[in-house]
Amino acid sequence: MSRIFPLALLSLLACGTDGESGGTDGVDCSDPDGSGGDTGDIPAIAGDWTSSWAAAFWDDNCSVTDFDQTSEDWIGAFTVEGAFNSFSASFHQSPDDTFAAAMDRRGGFTMSGEHEHDAGLIYANFSGLVHADSSGRTKIDGSGYLGIDTNDDQVADCFARASWTANKSGL
Repeated sequence: MSRIFPLALLSLLACGTDGESGGTDGVDCSDPDGSGGDTGDIPAIAGDWTSSWAAAFWDDNCSVTDFDQTSEDWIGAFTVEGAFNSFSASFHQSPDDTFAAAMDRRGGFTMSGEHEHDAGLIYANFSGLVHADSSGRTKIDGSGYLGIDTNDDQVADCFARASWTANKSGL
């Protein structure tokens, strides 16, 4: 067995649910490439974020009452927890809705889950690229999708797509 495997395993076990290292090596377990990695310095994803949704398209054929521009009012502040290959996210307005989240080694981030809305169950996906902007602020720029199921048949009856951006809080 390679000596690298046990070291990698110990490093993974040292990560807490908040994405921070449990050891003394200073590794941030939510940063897939470490400081200044070979793909550029991909910022750590774990922590608090504030996001905005800029709806670009609402299904014109939608006849679902209460599925409109106010349906995304729960989208905003969210928290990402975990370590690389094991993230989750939750929006502060709906803390019981836990979203599965993932990030690749090039900074691609996605999270998907369900949100209970008055008009039905919303299937949601948010994706983007994690990066540091010119001022050094950590951001996610990407897109989002909301699909609402009004009759529990696991099919989106209406949908919306938008640009989506998030800024890491506390910076």
